[in-house]
Amino acid sequence: MKTTYHILNTSDHDIYFSVAGIRHLNYLLQKEPHIVIINLEFDKNENLGLRWPISAGGLIEKNPIPFLENTKILPLNKELFLQDALVFKHPASSSVSLRSKKTTHGLNFDFPGFPYLGIWAAKNADFVCIEPWCGIADSVDADQQLIHKEGIIQLETGKEFERSWEVRLFDVRMC
Repeated sequence: MKTTYHILNTSDHDIYFSVAGIRHLNYLLQKEPHIVIINLEFDKNENLGLRWPISAGGLIEKNPIPFLENTKILPLNKELFLQDALVFKHPASSSVSLRSKKTTHGLNFDFPGFPYLGIWAAKNADFVCIEPWCGIADSVDADQQLIHKEGIIQLETGKEFERSWEVRLFDVRMC
């Protein structure tokens, strides 16, 4: 399944916007919150070193938390999402895979050109969501001006913008 956003500015002035995708993947997390049966595998080693926490008001906190150092693998479990989404700024990867430790099936999620990535699950949910973002929630110290918003896109009159993301099923026996 592929989703494409195509924006054409037909106005007589610049426009400011952002796009983001969400894909609820019913790729079951283990019933026991701490047990890992699903890994999220990035296509490149990630040295993000940082996870950007979300405040109670839904804003990005100023101080990131150390996370993902020189690895492609993020083991997923319910406890990982107890304090809201995992928010990553500028990952090296443009593709992630959900891989089960119990089956040969999985999902590839390609998101080239999206500079932010959110991964989340509702508290105690059996699913995971992957969200490629071109923009990001305001930070706790933002001035609330759209043109200053982190990741906001400015599109001039007559210009076009396009981004796509895609989800594909795979079976490692066929790869």
